[in-house]
Amino acid sequence: MNGGAKNSVFYLSLYCLCFVIAPVEIQAGLLSRYSINYEDTKLCSPPLGGTCVEIRKCPFFSELLDRSPIPRPRSIVKIIREHHCGFENNNPKVCCSSSMATSTTTTSTTPRPTSVKKVQRLPEMFKGLKHKLSKHRNYHLLPKDTCGPISANSRITNGKGTNIEEFPWMVLVAYGSPDEEVEFRCGGTVINNRYVLTAAHCVHNSNITGVRLGEYDRSNSEEDCDSNYCTAPVQDFYVENVIPHQKYNPKTFDNDIALLRLTSEADFSYGNVQPICLPIEEMNDDLTGKFAIVSGWGLTEEGLKSSVLLKASIPVLPIESCKNLYKSFTTLTSQQICAGGYRGRDSCKGDSGGPMMYAGLIQGTPRFIQYGIVSFGPSECGTEEQPGIYTRVASYLPWILDNIKP
Repeated sequence: MNGGAKNSVFYLSLYCLCFVIAPVEIQAGLLSRYSINYEDTKLCSPPLGGTCVEIRKCPFFSELLDRSPIPRPRSIVKIIREHHCGFENNNPKVCCSSSMATSTTTTSTTPRPTSVKKVQRLPEMFKGLKHKLSKHRNYHLLPKDTCGPISANSRITNGKGTNIEEFPWMVLVAYGSPDEEVEFRCGGTVINNRYVLTAAHCVHNSNITGVRLGEYDRSNSEEDCDSNYCTAPVQDFYVENVIPHQKYNPKTFDNDIALLRLTSEADFSYGNVQPICLPIEEMNDDLTGKFAIVSGWGLTEEGLKSSVLLKASIPVLPIESCKNLYKSFTTLTSQQICAGGYRGRDSCKGDSGGPMMYAGLIQGTPRFIQYGIVSFGPSECGTEEQPGIYTRVASYLPWILDNIKP
């Protein structure tokens, strides 16, 4: 299988990362109930760490501390150190996204928090679902202690490029073409050594010839290298079985999820091919008000496919924010996620089937977890205040477990 790729046209459904960084602020009030102002921001860079706050006033780190054992595992200490930005009254401070900060009110001209909203813990309904999943016959097939590794290069900034092996679960889905060339038109993620997770619209009425794992730079026919390190070669596989959701609707994109079973096992002994975690423990998957990460090789702001893997950090919005926008096209449900439409950061043509990710805890260790699958959005990628739609992975965990096998 060669690494060539050609432009393809899919109406609304094929996505790419668009990084049109325009000097336009997000509409006032859209994320206002998740934002807070602090004075000390000089050491922190948005979007994942835009403000320097006391560690317990950043919900992500507060939950990290509450759920991790004492003494803290090295992985926990490492991520705290990477975000450390000072002290206040002998309490450590960390870089925290304003969208992740706790809701507050102010009482003076100097912005200071006067009240703190407690982080919501897992509701009983989510705990019940988690228990039910853990009893599933195929639960053991999803890796939990090796998935979603957060590398030292995973700190998200305003940049659009990724580092080698930063997201080693990324997959390119290959299609046959009339001139017998291979076209990479969709993305996906490795979820275990035999399965790739992608979007149903990527496999619907399509001639899938295989998948490529471990890719970084599509223009490079040899192994990918940076200044002093080279990755292992890519791993190409034929697809043994294509499994779209049985209730996928190509007109409305409902149930836009699919699995690809590989003809043989992927080799996880190399750093460029690793599985991503699914939200099997983080069952309360409401990321509203947080910045999630999307990644892929899709169209850039110049209208060309990127040769190297790109990333973008996008805000997750209430589903109601998208319902009115797409009401003439489809009726959105709680099984979908609304995200993007902020400063030109978006997914677009070519990134369909790829992941929406966020760092969470799996067995007490911070890991990247896939919460969404790129599904559809406005035909003009990166349009301000026009977010895209992602399939909510947590809603389909029972279906995923039902359809994988050893």
